[in-house]
Amino acid sequence: NARAANDAAARLAAAAGTRLLHPVEANELFLRMTPAEAASLRARGFGFYDWSDGVIRLVTHWASPTAEVEALAQAIAQL
Repeated sequence: NARAANDAAARLAAAAGTRLLHPVEANELFLRMTPAEAASLRARGFGFYDWSDGVIRLVTHWASPTAEVEALAQAIAQL
């Protein structure tokens, strides 16, 4: 189960590029993002935490659907 969550996080990290603040070692990611970019992702139905000013936190889990992970990865890459 942990492998599935970690694989989903790794896929999102790969799409994040230079937005990624810390190496991904588990199922959490911290990304730089402007408020407008965060609003854009939320408008597309993606949920995440506002961690600090200009940083969001994403958490994947063992049952993160591959299609949803791919859709989020694409949306992040397009920002």
